[in-house]
Amino acid sequence: MVYWMFVLVLRIAAAQPVSSGAISAPRFRVLVLAEPGGHHVEFTKAAKPWLTKCGKENGFEVDYITNTAPITAAYLAKYRLVLQLDFVPYGWKPEAMAAFEDYIEHGRGGWVGLHHATLLGEFDGYPMWPWFSDFMGRIKFKNYISTFSSGTVHVEDKAHPCMKDVPESFVISREEWYTYDRSPRANVHVLANVDESTYSDAAAVRMGDHPVIWSNERMAARNVYIFMGHGPWLFEEKAFTTIFRNAILWAAQKQPLSK
Repeated sequence: MVYWMFVLVLRIAAAQPVSSGAISAPRFRVLVLAEPGGHHVEFTKAAKPWLTKCGKENGFEVDYITNTAPITAAYLAKYRLVLQLDFVPYGWKPEAMAAFEDYIEHGRGGWVGLHHATLLGEFDGYPMWPWFSDFMGRIKFKNYISTFSSGTVHVEDKAHPCMKDVPESFVISREEWYTYDRSPRANVHVLANVDESTYSDAAAVRMGDHPVIWSNERMAARNVYIFMGHGPWLFEEKAFTTIFRNAILWAAQKQPLSK
């Protein structure tokens, strides 16, 4: 009799909903800089539910801003990671620029940037941010494939945590493939490149050595730039989403830069 009462109590307990206090608190917060409109808004719309799901699975929560007015050193101190989600590197408020430079140079958190983060030059009436150009490997935007093209990406550093579970080569079905005034390779650690000979558009503009994923190890902050990020279709490409997830989790760690 005692045994069956014990079993009944266990079954009743198992059927009860878990209280909100039992849910694990997020381990860290991510600040996402997201453009409110323009060419990349559909990518942002697709990224939001993906980031929510990724955060639930990996212990982080996300806050979004669409301009740099709120950014100060104190504001950034709340975040383990800044995610520049198709957000341009110009037109930032001066205090935001200074706070971000300090955040990166002193490793106060990590950074992941996508696509538009290397739109470096004079755009929309704003001058180029020299520090950000240096951060991205001393490059300046030169051109892009306006008609889009598929391309094969080759992983160069398979041992890097950002490339965990990523095949040595994979195809990105559609991208603009920015070109720059020079390859950033001499100033950054390249994780992957695009093979321009595989472009589906034979007439597409090329730059030769063409890194598309890299990290600037001269900075104290863990950081990863991922060129891909124009359209929502990328969230259907497993290699992209795997790299994106890996980059967030790696860059958010505060350990010294190492593999």
